[in-house]
Amino acid sequence: MPTADGRLAGKAAVITGAASGIGRASALRFAREGARLVLADTQGAAGEALVREIEQAGGTARFVCVDVGRRADNERMLGLCVERYGSLDILFCNAGVNLPKELTGSADDEIDRVLDVNVKGPLYAARHAIPIMVRQAAGGVILFTASKTGLVAQTDSPVYCASKGAVVLLAKALALDYAARGIRVNALCPGIIDTPMLHQFADAMPDPAAAWAAYSTAQPLGRLGTPEECAEAALWLVSPEASFVTGVALPVDGGFTAM
Repeated sequence: MPTADGRLAGKAAVITGAASGIGRASALRFAREGARLVLADTQGAAGEALVREIEQAGGTARFVCVDVGRRADNERMLGLCVERYGSLDILFCNAGVNLPKELTGSADDEIDRVLDVNVKGPLYAARHAIPIMVRQAAGGVILFTASKTGLVAQTDSPVYCASKGAVVLLAKALALDYAARGIRVNALCPGIIDTPMLHQFADAMPDPAAAWAAYSTAQPLGRLGTPEECAEAALWLVSPEASFVTGVALPVDGGFTAM
């Protein structure tokens, strides 16, 4: 149940990729801290079910079905937030898609889709959000979900790695451009997290069972991360507790990028 003294009390937040995984866990966590939410995803049934779950717990949320690779959809979801709540305090660009293929086996439409969702989506959303936040006395916070692969490469995923590296530097560049204008911008870099996307990635491997068995031992802590652990990090980054933190790419990876 949200409380009046929650860390995000009264804040209006947009979360993309909200219907599952890290986005879903973050939506539930932000709602418990008092945020008023616009939840965006392509999965309509799951998104609407999440809204009902939040509202039944006393929170406030609205779902909008969008494709973040489309400029107009980004503008529509952000406009809905301002129309419904009167402000846009937090933008969490979390939606993403993977492409577990070598570059020579990647088709044009597959490359385009990864870049549309993972790179152009955050670009479009931030471009529309920034003027709104600049006009607000309190400014705003932008958070991008990047990946450990935005910091270190992995095999068989060059397009995905390139897209997440772009997101990391987008966060840093925007942080510098808007630090003096009241907007903080950071990137969350999850490691190997037990999400539907990870299951899809494993299923695309030549030996899915072997791939899945290897995930837990790939990180020094010896296990998969959880969406809830990533949501806690996301909450901190968008909260007033991180008011002096901007331009950061924060690994939540069980020590993977320390190796």
